[in-house]
Amino acid sequence: MKKGYGVMLLTLFSMLSVVFFWGCGGSGPGAPGSSGSADTGIVVRVDSVTHTDITGDRGDTWQIDLVQDLCEGGEAEPWGDDLALVVFNGQEINNSVINNELFVTNYKVTFLKVNPNLPTIEQMSFGSQTGIFVLPGAPTGPFPFLCFDFGRKLKIQNDINTGLNQVSTPLLYNMKIEMWGQDKFGNSVTFPPIERAIEIADYNNC
Repeated sequence: MKKGYGVMLLTLFSMLSVVFFWGCGGSGPGAPGSSGSADTGIVVRVDSVTHTDITGDRGDTWQIDLVQDLCEGGEAEPWGDDLALVVFNGQEINNSVINNELFVTNYKVTFLKVNPNLPTIEQMSFGSQTGIFVLPGAPTGPFPFLCFDFGRKLKIQNDINTGLNQVSTPLLYNMKIEMWGQDKFGNSVTFPPIERAIEIADYNNC
């Protein structure tokens, strides 16, 4: 009986320990994938994300033009980097943080292949995004995030042209943008991640 009683106590202690440490793992309410609301007093949400390139705003259509072609008359097709325009919305948890604000200090963009035979796209990492901020009580933005530069387009072209990757277009990837930052008092915050399916091909933008 004593042995069984001891086992029951040990099991109960283990369960309580799991509950305790699991409860300490979070840092307050927020949108999925965000953290730091309990420290900053601001819940961050992403109101909208749109795709823009050198030709203009594409809305929420994520077609990445891989190749710069020649248009009629011999002029080069508009071509270059692609950006994500993000509008944030900060909601204060209580009225005491009305003078606080959040800043994106760094972010990264990763690309997951839908097909394992696709060329690998190296992640993009950036720091010191001091011009991107969130104020509680109103939408802020849109703010530009570089999400696909022309250098990576040239690398994919080379991988395909040299036979390293024999694939057909469009090339399909899942793109993820992750952002981190601080509030004006130095508390850390993680912003909600942004995920989009993207298609990479030679699109005619003449």
